[in-house]
Amino acid sequence: MEHKNFDIFELLRIMAENRKLIISIVVVVAIAAVIFSLLTPQIYSSKASFFSVGDQASALPIDIPGLSGVASSLLGSTGSNKAENLITVLRSRTFAEDLIREFKLIDYFKLTHADSLRNLDDAIEKLRAKMLSAGYDDASGLISIKMSSKDKQLSLDMVNYLILKLDRYNREQRVTQGKLNRQFLQGRVQEVEASLDSLIALGQKMGESSKVVHLDAQGKAIISAYTDLIAEGMKAEIELEMAKANYGESSPVMQAAILRRNSIQRQIRDLEENKNTPEYLLDMGKLPQVSADHLRLEMNMEINRTLYEYLYPQYEAARLSELKDMPTIEILDSPRLAGRRDYPKRAIICIISTLIAFVFAVALALLVDVYKRNKHRVNEIRSSLKK
Repeated sequence: MEHKNFDIFELLRIMAENRKLIISIVVVVAIAAVIFSLLTPQIYSSKASFFSVGDQASALPIDIPGLSGVASSLLGSTGSNKAENLITVLRSRTFAEDLIREFKLIDYFKLTHADSLRNLDDAIEKLRAKMLSAGYDDASGLISIKMSSKDKQLSLDMVNYLILKLDRYNREQRVTQGKLNRQFLQGRVQEVEASLDSLIALGQKMGESSKVVHLDAQGKAIISAYTDLIAEGMKAEIELEMAKANYGESSPVMQAAILRRNSIQRQIRDLEENKNTPEYLLDMGKLPQVSADHLRLEMNMEINRTLYEYLYPQYEAARLSELKDMPTIEILDSPRLAGRRDYPKRAIICIISTLIAFVFAVALALLVDVYKRNKHRVNEIRSSLKK
């Protein structure tokens, strides 16, 4: 048999010789693709894009001086962090079950197993795989939600329901956090108020009994230096307790708050032990007992007064945060009824199916041609197998 080089002309010859086979396969597959695309249920999607908004300040209702750079930036939630949290909530089992019960999706998916819990689990799996799509942009924090179903109105209603649920969840979380902060600060404010009342009463009693004269400039300097440090130390303790309630033990915010508290405590010890006391200040141990008692009383009153001036505005801010009832979601693109179906893409299905069928038909024609040209070899193989 004459050997032929395989080239484009040889391919065209084989295709022409087997044109009926190729045309038949392509036509059958094309018709099947058209029928499939017509019978496949049409899927419609509704989409929404929004930002998570709210308090841009720190989760702590207090300002921690000295926490610059990385630690300070960690006090506030970035847009991407808020978006990531909402996406996690959106994909949670609780949200999925609420959505399934609200829109009777077990019936929608035609789940009829005798075990209702299995039906619920299957519905959650189908919901996440076929209906719900959610994501966010790292840079802007823009969140996108898409719901897909056979019913345009159902898709729209589900997106609106999820947005309302997310907004309600955000508000409840904000109120809960604000309540915890308010309760903590309220307790500290009440403690300071009670301490101030008792110190005022004690001061009046001491003044009546001892007839102490006004302190001189050095005594006032001692009060100012010592009370400032003590007040800063108490502020640092409050900030540390609030950080523990809002952040983990290994958080940079916690570590920075601990370092600040320890630094202030060292300064207080040094002043009390007269290690770094300036020469122009009196040693409290050298004062007469009555004057020393009066000096300590003035110090305690000044400490509590400074602490009260610091705590009360924070307490009022926490109260306002707890009472806020503002929207927590800013919608950029509102959901609407779908104008076009999301699936099936009939033209794409038909074109791709036809191309695949054509390639398959040509490959089959090549195999047929190889068989015809090597039929005697095939017969030899059959004869060998029969022996």
